[in-house]
Amino acid sequence: MKKKLLSALLGIAMVASMIPAAFASDLDGHWAKTFIEYLDQEGVINASATTGNYEPDRDMTRAEFMRYINRAFHFTEEASISFSDVQTNAWYYDTIQIAVNYGYINGVGDNRMDPLGEVTREQAAVIIGRLYKDDPGDVSASDLPFSDRNEVSSWAAGYIKAAVDNGIITGYEDGTFRPQNVVTRGEVAKIIYYYLGTSLSTAGKAYTGSDLKSDTDNVTISESCTLSNATIDGDLYITEGVGSDTVTLNNVQVNGTLIVSGGTVTMVNTTSDHVIVSSPMGRLLQVTATGATRIAETEVHTAAALNERGLSLGGTGFADVLVQGDSRVSLTIDAEIDGLNLESEATVSTSDDAMIYNMQARAETSVTGYGSVYQANIYTNGVSFASSVTVSGYELASGVSATINGDEVWTSSKPGVVPKEISIDLADLDEIGSGIEVTVPAGTSVEEVLCSSRILDEGSDYTLTSAGMRLDTDWLESLSRGDYTILILLSNGDRASISLEVSNSSPTADSHEAYFDRYYDSSDYRDVSVRLDHVYDEDDIEAVVFGWEEIDDSNYSFSSSSRTLTLERSWLSKLREGTYTITVEIYGEDDETILLTVDDSSPDDGETIEYDWDGMGDDIWIDLPADRVSEIENVTVFYDDDDRDDSLYIEDYEDYDSDYDDDYYDSCWLDCDYEELMFTAETVDHYMSWNYGDRIVFEIELSNGDLYTLIVYDYS
Repeated sequence: MKKKLLSALLGIAMVASMIPAAFASDLDGHWAKTFIEYLDQEGVINASATTGNYEPDRDMTRAEFMRYINRAFHFTEEASISFSDVQTNAWYYDTIQIAVNYGYINGVGDNRMDPLGEVTREQAAVIIGRLYKDDPGDVSASDLPFSDRNEVSSWAAGYIKAAVDNGIITGYEDGTFRPQNVVTRGEVAKIIYYYLGTSLSTAGKAYTGSDLKSDTDNVTISESCTLSNATIDGDLYITEGVGSDTVTLNNVQVNGTLIVSGGTVTMVNTTSDHVIVSSPMGRLLQVTATGATRIAETEVHTAAALNERGLSLGGTGFADVLVQGDSRVSLTIDAEIDGLNLESEATVSTSDDAMIYNMQARAETSVTGYGSVYQANIYTNGVSFASSVTVSGYELASGVSATINGDEVWTSSKPGVVPKEISIDLADLDEIGSGIEVTVPAGTSVEEVLCSSRILDEGSDYTLTSAGMRLDTDWLESLSRGDYTILILLSNGDRASISLEVSNSSPTADSHEAYFDRYYDSSDYRDVSVRLDHVYDEDDIEAVVFGWEEIDDSNYSFSSSSRTLTLERSWLSKLREGTYTITVEIYGEDDETILLTVDDSSPDDGETIEYDWDGMGDDIWIDLPADRVSEIENVTVFYDDDDRDDSLYIEDYEDYDSDYDDDYYDSCWLDCDYEELMFTAETVDHYMSWNYGDRIVFEIELSNGDLYTLIVYDYS
């Protein structure tokens, strides 16, 4: 049928193109010129084939109005009709077939459509409001701001208010709305122009935010396409005209309502507070959330499938879902849903991985499939759960029963903590998005979480949620392979445990990375600790090998409580810059390797000298560049620990004797002739004996900030 419509449009366009432009002079200076010209480009409203005029002030008939709507939203599929006043040979017969099939217009009674009748302003507001799934709500004419609101029909008040609130339809300067006035072609063009907004109507095209018009807020998609990197201030309407074709939204933010009435829709990194899924034709609509997509509320009016695939950090997918249809709704869920509110009869099918944290059933509902429901609040009879669906807890209203796990139940049952078991693969953490949700019983909250006797940090290891908490991906990623027990302390004093299995299918799962900085003042100048996957006790380690030689066990240690191997700083500091492989040989298990990177971030604005002190050595001399002797500001001594408060200052550079009365060891001597600074053997030995370590550092600071560093090691 789309080919049929396209042929008709091309025929009209060819005829119109043969008419001189001067014939279309009836738009010059007319207030509707912008609206009509845009809709002409979209193939919606055309000039007369005989006169070349658009006749913007001519009254609109019902049949013409339907034709323009069908064209604007690419409606092409026809339904069987039998109105007594619509003949099969009438030019509008196909138009009315299409309008009836898409359900946006009704007859006038007595099996009549009145195709040549007039369209009033309030009728126009109602017809297009139905397309945009506006909810008339409990609105009366008295709620409208117009002075003639008493002339508005009760059935139109809600739709008019929605159109006015969204800036689609406005009143007149005198404060009236004139609901019973017949609309002209120009008025209809303006209404469609603002409802339609930017029309994305070219099949297969990749649209971006730069393609959106600036004078309208809405966007309408009527053909299979992609829309990327766009912010939509109004509504995004994916029309029934898309059929079952694909539509992809990528990095799109919808500030109004996202209406899915056609297509197979994939939302990547897309956000919207309100989504409506509704097809008046009863077509199954499939909507998939992926990446960082966040949908706050989704209304489902007709058959739909909601899927979550590969949600990333920050992606929540579908949060709350409301089922509210005119007839029984079929809903398939392959997602984690915070709240499912069933206001109308429904059949809900859940996948293996589906999770519904809170379900409110106020109408007859059957739940099939293999998923899980944490808490079900049931307010009516006729609610059933297949035995393959896990229901952790349920609350029944007075006098209500339900079928759960194949049995009819009359009393409520409280849920525990869900899930009881968790399995993750460190090589495929994209599957868990921002983390793993844990639900606790209603009325309780998480007070404390422990794992392997360690208290987890709220805010970094886990995040509190309205349903309980989320074990954050960053913390899960820090774990090594193995089995863990997570202990949860609840606000009511109860304790619950979750079994956590951590695996790693990566080919490099047995490799660990470590980093050491040789610069004495770096935060990475410290012992290096690595958690081993297959070692639970020090006796499990057969050897730790560096290159071809075993590392003496005095240079490393192992903690059974944390399962970490620690390489001592005193040994690491002997290594030069580079990348090394350290192999941990384990009894009865595959070897684990540590890829060790040794760096040296010493400032390059001076010189670092290393000296191997063996017990009592000789005096140590440092050469300074010519003419820099006078620039020495001070000399600082650092001990071989992380406490920098213990540093001492040597202030006498000219004499062997120190300014310190009783401690001649705290001295160094400067030979100004040769620009050399000498540290006496007694001084070095003095600090070594005080330090009880294997290293001290003398730092010589010049007046311009340059540093000359003497690092003295003692490995005796």
